[in-house]
Amino acid sequence: MGNEEKLTILGRYLSPENPIRTTEFLRGRTKELDDLVQELTHFHGIPFIYGNRGVGKTSLARTAAQQVTKSDREHIYIACAPGSQMLTILREVATLLLGMAVRLSDYREISKKVEVSISANPSIKVSVESKTPKLDPFPDINAAVRTLHEIDALLPDARATVVIIDELEELREDDRRDLAYLVKQLGDQEFQTRFVLVGIAANVHELIGTHESVPRYLHEVSLEPLLPQSLMDIVTDAAEKLDIEVDREVLYRIAIIGNGYAHFAHLMGKAILIGAVLAGSKTITPELYADGVSRAVNSSIQELRVSYDAATQRRDDMYRHLLWALAHSDVVDLRTDDWIRVYHELAGQQSWKQEEGERLQYAIARLSQARFGSIIMNTPISYGSRVQRYRYKRFTNNLMRGHVRLHAERENVQLGGRITL
Repeated sequence: MGNEEKLTILGRYLSPENPIRTTEFLRGRTKELDDLVQELTHFHGIPFIYGNRGVGKTSLARTAAQQVTKSDREHIYIACAPGSQMLTILREVATLLLGMAVRLSDYREISKKVEVSISANPSIKVSVESKTPKLDPFPDINAAVRTLHEIDALLPDARATVVIIDELEELREDDRRDLAYLVKQLGDQEFQTRFVLVGIAANVHELIGTHESVPRYLHEVSLEPLLPQSLMDIVTDAAEKLDIEVDREVLYRIAIIGNGYAHFAHLMGKAILIGAVLAGSKTITPELYADGVSRAVNSSIQELRVSYDAATQRRDDMYRHLLWALAHSDVVDLRTDDWIRVYHELAGQQSWKQEEGERLQYAIARLSQARFGSIIMNTPISYGSRVQRYRYKRFTNNLMRGHVRLHAERENVQLGGRITL
């Protein structure tokens, strides 16, 4: 097997840039996947997948959708942009569904359905006749639901069609009310087309609100970070396909740095295995590991790199060492005095210059400022809440812990505790 073929295989198994879409490469989510496919296939709840950024919500949704959707079509995936309007999103969904209905239907049959079975919505009628779906903007949520219901009646095997609406945390409050209304109507009007909702939240109410009747229509799927073994399996599966051995200690470090987030297993696995392939090595040597860690740092998510650089590219190492101390803890929310204690412990172990008292407090306050990358924040009482626990701090982006651990690893400082398998 040549290098080109090996790299192609590696690209199939490890993809830090893209969500997973097939069961072959989805690790650690068997129970959630089976549950989701069962709900979409046999029952009527509207799956709502939620959890922290980076836990694999989109990968789970798209893998389940791929299994449920018929082979003559693709599932529909829409991601909300910041400030997205629900009516615009639903118009896009409706247009794609109508295009699918026109493509999959006999023209005479679908024309008859338009004339007889539904209310002859002018946009739908013109789209069917021209075979070029183009829907008018929806004036309100009632019009959007009505049009979607009419298209649902036109779509062959609608039950085997899945629509994913992702990144719902980007919706404004008014649009979340429209989303709640949509959820209720999908259930009340017994839509056949299956919808899956996805968003960053600690619970469903944070994305839809406390509308009393809505929760009974939902099938909630809460995702937690992956177990260490799942992160190790991601790398091992790819390595075995390339006949490359990865030492157990290397796998442990990948699991510790990843801290439950598959992105880092994909990122680090890809980096070290590329190095092994190009070097013609059957094992991951210390040199290949070190080189892979550096490559992973440089290939990490730009948002993380920019924020970290803004916080640490200073003449004073204190900011970098403070962030390393915060990343050393596996606890998401750390009391400031505990953070400072960990800083002093690490400083003693690594022989860093130690700062004290007000200077450390001043630095911690600065790390929440925009010119320092807004890299940390006060812990909110709950996700999205404006009420904060000022004595507790966390990384603003929960993927930052892995990124900071990667930086420290590159400088031969191993952060994070031991793992239990």
